[in-house]
Amino acid sequence: MRSFYVFKIKKEITILTKEIPYNLYKTIDNLYYLDNSNVELSFNIFNDLFDTFDVSYMNKRINNLFKDNRFYSFNNNIHKIDNKYKPELSYLKVYKSHLYIKTDAINPTFLVNYLMSDNLFVCDFKNKDYFWLNEFVR
Repeated sequence: MRSFYVFKIKKEITILTKEIPYNLYKTIDNLYYLDNSNVELSFNIFNDLFDTFDVSYMNKRINNLFKDNRFYSFNNNIHKIDNKYKPELSYLKVYKSHLYIKTDAINPTFLVNYLMSDNLFVCDFKNKDYFWLNEFVR
């Protein structure tokens, strides 16, 4: 199973890193692996790079997007796609800081059919994979 973290990048950072996403990825990767003794530093870097998600709004928006999909369910802030025919088992959880997707699919439904936005950056830290969401969808 792969784990994707989707971050909402501030507009000015998006403009600066759109053509060189590796630099953004390395910054986020370093932040991800920063030890707990540097909480204040990580908080400051987070505030400089990311916008936050409105959890309630995002849950409603995702639910509205998938509510007619017979393989979709939503319970306790967890969105789930369980498609036996594709096959795919994917979970999406909305946090204020990021979206977390755990999936066994190569092209998870939550990424392929997700909101088009120029400032959503996706990272898979374990597999060292990263991309702008709008470039993945195209």
